[in-house]
Amino acid sequence: MAEPEENLPVDPVKTGAQAPEPAAAPGLQDFALSELDKKALQILGDKVVVKKLAQQTVFDKIPRYVSEYLLAKYVKIESHVEDLARMQSRIKQLLPSQDEGQVLRNKLMSTGEVVVIDNVEARVDLKNQQRLARVPALGEDKVRVPAELLNQNVGLLLGGLWGTVKVRYTPETDAARPIEMTAFTPFQVGPPDLAAHKAMRPKFTTDEWMSLMCSSVGYQPEAYPTRRAKLLLFARLTTLVESNINMLELGPRQTGKTFLLRNLSPRVFVISGGKTSPANLFVNLATKSVGILGTRKVVVFDEIAHTEFGDENSTISTLKDYMESGNFSRGSLQFTSDASIVLGGNLDVIDGQPDGDYEHLFKPLPDELEDAALHDRIHAFLPGWEMPKITPQSIASGVGFVTDYLGELLVKLRDDDHKDQMRSLKYQAGMTKRDQTAIERVGSGLIKLIYPDGVMTPEELNEVADLACEMRQRIHNQLVKMTPGEFKPRLIAREGLEWHTAVDLAPKA
Repeated sequence: MAEPEENLPVDPVKTGAQAPEPAAAPGLQDFALSELDKKALQILGDKVVVKKLAQQTVFDKIPRYVSEYLLAKYVKIESHVEDLARMQSRIKQLLPSQDEGQVLRNKLMSTGEVVVIDNVEARVDLKNQQRLARVPALGEDKVRVPAELLNQNVGLLLGGLWGTVKVRYTPETDAARPIEMTAFTPFQVGPPDLAAHKAMRPKFTTDEWMSLMCSSVGYQPEAYPTRRAKLLLFARLTTLVESNINMLELGPRQTGKTFLLRNLSPRVFVISGGKTSPANLFVNLATKSVGILGTRKVVVFDEIAHTEFGDENSTISTLKDYMESGNFSRGSLQFTSDASIVLGGNLDVIDGQPDGDYEHLFKPLPDELEDAALHDRIHAFLPGWEMPKITPQSIASGVGFVTDYLGELLVKLRDDDHKDQMRSLKYQAGMTKRDQTAIERVGSGLIKLIYPDGVMTPEELNEVADLACEMRQRIHNQLVKMTPGEFKPRLIAREGLEWHTAVDLAPKA
């Protein structure tokens, strides 16, 4: 299958066109690269990018994992001004605005062919024996797709891909579905090399690696100035690197609860308030198509307080079963998924801690979710009130992994398993199976992010375990407040510890 001829970028020297005036791109002297930035560029090469280059307004309409893929592929530091100018010109030409849909459709009918940059998602209609795609720029969800093209771009069937897409208007072939996709060039890297990634880790100290990872996910390391702040940031990412983690994060607004995962990987799906149902979450019985829990790696319920669950009893019951087992069923259909679940919402904070007027900290959740059995299935309660608010100064400007590469790498790390390292530690007596599962999954995820080669000191392993225990302890403490007749106080921690150091969990004087 041929690639779209209008693929990025166009070289004005070869075409004879006049190069556009350089955009207001930063000069090399303005990058202010740190010693760690220079070290990362030297060791990691084309796996990293200068994040400041992505702070161009032309990239505002596309996810960060797309813009950084384009930067890594087409922009070199030594010629970044000219390269950026060419790329910006091409993006403006091929990325239509939302109000240009009818103009684009008219051009397609008039010329018979158009090329656009878009987020394309495909599906297979077995009943009618057709392969169809959704191309948002055209407002069409029944664009015909050749089997060969789907075989070459399987990601189109796994939640969709951004890329350059060429479509033709061929009503003579199928009057009911007159548009056909004839070429697609994805904006994505090839399969990540896990062995190479792990081999790079010993070349950096733990502090250097944590700072590099901060930059890689889009934030200045200085925005998370303490080791604990960085650990909590990475705890958000455990849902992407570890299968079937159920996480709750409540905190103030503008702390990036959703931004981080949404911009890191197309395998993440965000439900922003509104209404959800068993059909879109699990299985559509009418079409037999699997819902988002079966097609994504992380499902984020953003603004959870405003989320409505259609067919409430069925949805909540199925969700509880899934959070426990990783399985869900509707009718006679049964499925297994490794998608993690994130419940995110806002919480009133006074002096850096949750408002004391809350009866318990599950109160910000919708009434439908006020269910102790569901809460006990949550592995980690991340203290969002400790996360700093995101400001323009928080956005990374130094060197970090290319977001698209990192996103695929983190998903691939799901194949690794560090639970045995968590089991090697001794814990307090009286912990439940759910406590142990929570600690093992969250701890394993943190190890993959910070110590992907699995090499760490005993103190570093303890640090990971203590954070995993703390976040499960926070769940249990709220269950004690919510249902004291069923849940009794107990310490979820390593053997020998008497309490947790987090302010909200420390013993009251």
